[in-house]
Order: sequence, then structure tokens, then C-alpha cells
Amino acid sequence: MFVRTTAINKLLNMKARKRVVQGGTSSGKTYGIVPILIDWATKNPRKTITVVAESIPAIKSGALKIFTDVMIDTNRWHEDRYNATERTYTYANKTTIQFTSFDSVGKAKAAGKRDILFMNEANHIDYDIADALMIRSLQTWIDYNPDESFWAHEEVLQEPNSEFLLLKYTDNEALPTETLEDLMIKLDKAYYNPDGDRKDPNNIKSTYWANWCRVYIDGEIGQLEGVIFDNWKQVDDIPKEAQLIAHGLDWGFTNDPSALISVYRCDNKIYLDERIYETRLTNYEIVARLKSILILRSECIIADSAEPKSIQDLTNAGFYVQAAKKGPDSIRNSIDRLQQYEIYITKNSINLIKEFRQYRWAKDTLGKTLNIPNDFLNHGIDAVRYVALNKLSQFEASGHYSFDGDDDY
Repeated sequence: MFVRTTAINKLLNMKARKRVVQGGTSSGKTYGIVPILIDWATKNPRKTITVVAESIPAIKSGALKIFTDVMIDTNRWHEDRYNATERTYTYANKTTIQFTSFDSVGKAKAAGKRDILFMNEANHIDYDIADALMIRSLQTWIDYNPDESFWAHEEVLQEPNSEFLLLKYTDNEALPTETLEDLMIKLDKAYYNPDGDRKDPNNIKSTYWANWCRVYIDGEIGQLEGVIFDNWKQVDDIPKEAQLIAHGLDWGFTNDPSALISVYRCDNKIYLDERIYETRLTNYEIVARLKSILILRSECIIADSAEPKSIQDLTNAGFYVQAAKKGPDSIRNSIDRLQQYEIYITKNSINLIKEFRQYRWAKDTLGKTLNIPNDFLNHGIDAVRYVALNKLSQFEASGHYSFDGDDDY
């Protein structure tokens, strides 16, 4: 059900040509901008709106999904007006709204001019591409989570006819109660008194979570320091010549997702592809998914050893499953091994990409970096680590892996 929130009312009050919207998670940034664009499109004939994100998978799982939901919830959706191939919706008045991505300045320039540009999660879009799009747009919306300062602060907000808006979760009356509960849990991890002075050093329980809350709850510019992996990039697809090492599987259910990540190697580089990332999957449903994902039943799956019963369920279904090796130093060892490679993650792996961006070393109450990662948003990464623990050393020694099920570990 569509709800007109405080966030939408604040967004409607923005008047500048370039509108920079900064906010925490679940503050209603995108859920506010998209309905405003829909309303504008219905009232202004023969116009062009372009919605951009860093990749096509990102646009599909983000702004495009929100657009579709809002159109359906407000009884405006007409299937025959939507071109799925071009991701373009054309209204009866001939105004079009397109959802796309650009990977080069040349393509951004070639896309031509538009009336309104909306850059969703703009901190993940290169400035050269963003600038080429903004120059060719009469009006621009920019939204993002303020992980750190970027070109919106350093360039756009320094220009005339630009405007800034900060939104928080309290501006979003449509926030699900479950999401609100999770945010309160994070505040409790960060502060001794979440309702007290959050800038008081004596009130900070965890410097990591305090900074996380500063960015994702208070919507203020932060710096999520201590990133673990900086050796990765996005790639369109897995190379055809890449060799599958194994599939990593991390179990989940109610709150945590079950995550299956396929790990490949090619030219001494590691390639990762997210295949499953979903909550509330039963073992029966996971088996059904695996039947459609795996080419051969003999392909190795390295699963979290914490659930031997689940491993047995998959084994009974005919899959070759190994329990992940664990030990006192297994987390650090697997991270060290992965840091030795160039890592490429497919653009379709939306959740895994988010994990790699936020996977950081934990800190103690004094702010000292510890030798362990934060146990948060790491389900896909854990699946990758299991493969690193069980398979990479063998693969490095032999240069190949044979799925015969007779390995000696």
C-alpha cells in the first residue's frame, strides 16, 4: 500500500535544478523520489525521464522495482505500456521513463538529453559519467547513503542552483516494524544510552557501530574505516574459460539469508557469482534450486559445518557436499588467502557486492582495530571463505580440480 510520508513532503519542497538527497537506510529517499517522478510524468506530456544506477542489476532490484510497485499500488500500471527489453514505460501522454545504467562517458553522452535525471545510489556512479548526464538534463535528483564524502558534496553542492536535503528513518512512516526493530538493535550495539548524546565519547559502546549508525541511521557523512577487501571489481559475466572451483553455501532462515556463491578461477584471478541469497528457504527448496543451478551433481558444494543435518539432507538428495573446515584461525586464514587474488564479482551479484563494500575489521571500545571482522552482512562472503578454506590451496597446487568426490583432506 502506498503511503505519502514526511519524506515525500520534504522532497516536494525542493526547488533547485540539482537536488541532492542524503539519508540513512530506510529513510524513504528512493521511495519518495520515484512517486514524485511518476506524478510529474502523468502531468507533463512528451517528456523524458532517465533513472540511472551503477549497473542494470542494481537498477532492476532498486528503483525499477519500486517504480513497478508504486504504479501497481496506485492502479496506474498498464502492461502494454512497458517495454521490458528497454526498461522503458510510456504514459498515455507520451512521456517516457527509462531505467538504465552507463559504463562509459561516451555512452552517457550518446544517450542524449532529458528533462529529468535521477541518479540512484549516486555514490557508486563515476563522476565523469554523472557529469555527462547532468549537463544534458534540465533537472537532476541525486540520492545516496553517506558512507563518505564524494562528488555530490565536492562538486554539485558547490554549484549555484543546487539544494541539499537530509532524510532519516523518522521521516518514513511506511517503515516496516521489522526494519525499525533492526535499527534499534544497531543503536543498542553502538551506544550505552541510544537516547542520549550520540556524540559523547563516554556514551559510545562500539566505535564501529556508532559510525554505522551515524551513516545509516542518522544519515550523516561517515567513514566506514577498516575495509577488508579492496582487491575486487565488478564484471559483466564469468569468463567462458574460467574453471569452477566449488560452490560455497552459508545456511540461513528467518533473519539471515541462505547464500550460495559459485567460485571460479581464471588466469590466477577469482570470479564470484551469487546464485542464491534469500531468507526462509527450507532444505527442500534449496535442493530444488540446486537442481536448476548445478550442471553436474558432482560439482562440489562447501557448506557451513554448523548444520550437519542440512548437509546430510543435500547429500541424500545426491549432491556432493563437504563441511567447511573451521578452526581458531580459519576466518583470518581464509581472508588472507582471498586477499592474494584479484577478485571479480558479477554485476548480478547485488547482495554480495553490498557485503564486500561493508565488510570491515571489528574494533574494540577504544577504537583499536581487532584481527577479526565484524560479524555482520557477511553471508555471501562466508560462503566464499568456505571455498577458500577447503579448495583454494588444492587448486593452487594442481592448477585444476576434478569433481570425483574422492578427495583426501
